[in-house]
Amino acid sequence: MANLSFIDKQLIEEVLGMSGGYVLDFSNRTFDEFMTEVIGESIYTKYPYMSKANLLRNFIADYSDAYVGKMIVLAIKYMRSRNLVTPTNEVKVNELLSFGQSKLGRTPKTKNSEHPTPKPSEKGQINYQVLVNDLLKLDAISDAQKSGYEFEKYLNKLFGVFGLDPHASYRTETDQIDGSFILNGNTILLEAKYRAAQLSKNDLILFENKVSRKSQFARGLFVSLSDFDENVVNYFKDRSSRIIALSVPEIYMMCSQEQDLRDVLTRKFRYLDEYGIIYRHINLLF
Repeated sequence: MANLSFIDKQLIEEVLGMSGGYVLDFSNRTFDEFMTEVIGESIYTKYPYMSKANLLRNFIADYSDAYVGKMIVLAIKYMRSRNLVTPTNEVKVNELLSFGQSKLGRTPKTKNSEHPTPKPSEKGQINYQVLVNDLLKLDAISDAQKSGYEFEKYLNKLFGVFGLDPHASYRTETDQIDGSFILNGNTILLEAKYRAAQLSKNDLILFENKVSRKSQFARGLFVSLSDFDENVVNYFKDRSSRIIALSVPEIYMMCSQEQDLRDVLTRKFRYLDEYGIIYRHINLLF
């Protein structure tokens, strides 16, 4: 049983919107998927015939601090992925996140932490001309395999410059992932294609499938040397996609105009959430 005070429970109720029997904007299905990730089994099997709010109350009453902390951290990650954190509730959300992390035994990282969270670079500290020059150098590499590898290294550096905590490429039992980074508290998986040939619909479907096999909160960024065909983009419209697309010409334009990558990606994900469209050129987002 978790060690929660009355005030702690009220904070959870308020932030997760439980007063009407609901929990956030979860449907029965998505709430079951969410809680299965927390406890490893269907919560509807464990507590049948209850509202989502009562299910969560029973979970809090029966499970340990660590499980409740995990639920809170994942719930707030979900809120951020759905743009449910607003200026009105942001203070309470951050308060609940700190509480959840404390239940997991986590404390905020300090300057003396072994792996401190990267601080986002200020615009004046970013050498955009170096980013442009390094991007142009990729064109001089004739070997396709080497250019693809160098492109992944470039993107890792780009994400690092903007404080997005990038990870290099890695392999799971089923997938090759070209890297990942953190944007607004969400994990973004990367697919990088440095080839002039036009992308096919299947290229993006394969990446979408990779993302869908990970956590339900994972999202994806597909970066391509070539632009994205309108018919390919339209295929994904209103399909609850979790990926967005960015072209190399857009990166060149962004760096040339000294735009913030974090802002560009945030606007692209917001457009996906609002319109169900995976690609919108940055010129149309600002």
